[in-house]
Amino acid sequence: MPKCVFCGKDELSFKGTHLVLNEGSVLYFCSSKCQKNARKLKRDKRKVRWSEAFHETREKARVRAEAKKESEKEVKEEKKEVKKKKK
Repeated sequence: MPKCVFCGKDELSFKGTHLVLNEGSVLYFCSSKCQKNARKLKRDKRKVRWSEAFHETREKARVRAEAKKESEKEVKEEKKEVKKKKK
């Protein structure tokens, strides 16, 4: 089952639109909504809230932020230990 190029939804092979470009690549769209957003309006799928790519990037960003906070906590703890050793 191919996935929609824009929203990432699994699509049945007999539904939706299959767009074949001159270079030979095939774009699968599950609905005209996805096709219009991608081709006509040229929207970035990572910035559209209802797309799967948006949620994937948000999840990665959240994980990175959590990792950064943890590393900052570790650095602070190490600095405290160094100060205690100097005294």
